Order: sequence, then C-alpha cells, then structure tokens
Amino acid sequence: MSDLAARAQQPLSADSAAAGDLEHRLEAYRTELTGYCYRMLGSAFEAEDAVQEAMVRAWRSIDRFEGRSSLRSWLYRIATNTCLDILNGRSRRARPVDMGPAQGTDAVLGPAYADSAWVEPFPDHRGLPGLDESAEQAARRETVRLA
Repeated sequence: MSDLAARAQQPLSADSAAAGDLEHRLEAYRTELTGYCYRMLGSAFEAEDAVQEAMVRAWRSIDRFEGRSSLRSWLYRIATNTCLDILNGRSRRARPVDMGPAQGTDAVLGPAYADSAWVEPFPDHRGLPGLDESAEQAARRETVRLA
C-alpha cells in the first residue's frame, strides 16, 4: 500500500485537517472517484469536473464530517450527489441536433439517438489506481462499466 493510501485510511481529526493533511487524504481517492464518476456520467471530461467539484464540496464541508463513516464512503456520497446534479442539469445543456451529415431544410428527421451514443472513451490511468499487468489489474479493467 502506498504512503498516500495508508494515510488516507487513518481516522480524520481536526488536528490533521488543520495541519494540511486533508488535501493529501482527499487526493488519495481522486483516481478511484474519477473512475466512479465516469461510470455514472459516461464522459471523461464531465467525470473530472465532477471529481473536482466533489473535492471542493468535501473541503468546504469537512467541519460537518462527524466520523461516523469512513472518509472514503463520505467522499463517495458527495461524488454521487455531484454526479446526480450534473445528470439533472444535462436537460438544460445544448446538444448537437444530429450526428449525421448536413441536409437540406426539406429532409425528414430520423429517430433521436440514445444516450449511449454520447459515451466517450476513458483512459485506464485516469480511473484505475496502480496500473500494472497483474491479474488484479485485469479484473479491475473488466469491472469498469457504465452505470
């Protein structure tokens, strides 16, 4: 286990948060949260934005963290709420009208594309911690699926 991951597992106290250790503890979860947000959103760019927003929300509300759960589960809850906010906001976002070639004004419009047409590829190193060629890493790659 890396030093960063080991420190993230330690109980959170007001002293460690005040000492600046909080930033390192939050960063220990960035990669796995990015993979989690990607599975919810289907977009690498939106996943990174969601993780950044979740980190900001966690930083701002650390004084309300009571320690009844682990820091990891608390961050996942914040990331989930952030992703849900983004998904609810998608209906307000402008999207391309069609992904086909340009047509005249008298053309008949076809059926709308499914949301799965908007899924973007996601590099392994941004969503899976500790890249190596072990069987465990291969199993991790297989578990990355969209929600």
